[in-house]
Amino acid sequence: MLVPGLWFGRPALWLLAYRLARYGFRVHLYPYRSLRQAHPEACEDLAGYLAACAARYVVGYSLGGVLVLAVCSRYPDVYTRAVTLGAPFRGSRVVRRLWRCPGLRPLFGAAAPELLRGLRRSAPARLGVVTGTRRSWGLAAWGLEEKPHDGVVSAAEARLRGAADTVALPVSHLGLVTRALSARAVAAYLIRGRWGDL
Repeated sequence: MLVPGLWFGRPALWLLAYRLARYGFRVHLYPYRSLRQAHPEACEDLAGYLAACAARYVVGYSLGGVLVLAVCSRYPDVYTRAVTLGAPFRGSRVVRRLWRCPGLRPLFGAAAPELLRGLRRSAPARLGVVTGTRRSWGLAAWGLEEKPHDGVVSAAEARLRGAADTVALPVSHLGLVTRALSARAVAAYLIRGRWGDL
């Protein structure tokens, strides 16, 4: 099960879905309505979706990774292994900067609380955390001073307390779902529970 992040939706995950299918996975794309669906409601909905599809593996990209963490923490029996890609577990500095402009606040919708404050949880079992370290330039990178970062989320923001299974890849935030290296890392963790030689 692939869970998209803010704004881009399922089309952003099509290439990752295609590559994971080539590794033998039957891939579902979760219809996360991040702008309209409050976090507690989305958490319950995703858990039900996983159970209905009998999906044992779940991968969350960016804000979708924050939702995956919440589901894995609250419903440990619904998954076998999970991976997050560039998830701002500790909130987003970029969003906090943009939030100062009231006219931009609607851009974040129901996701605002998690993006502003983060999710105060420890890593559950069987969850792998992937961060990107290749900077990209643009509005998001303008708000990031901490290094390394992927152009949207810094490594510090993606740090999860107690997470033993973490890996940093030389890709940008978008590259986390478009680069073959990232798909290889995700497949390796879902299959073996470790990253292996990437």
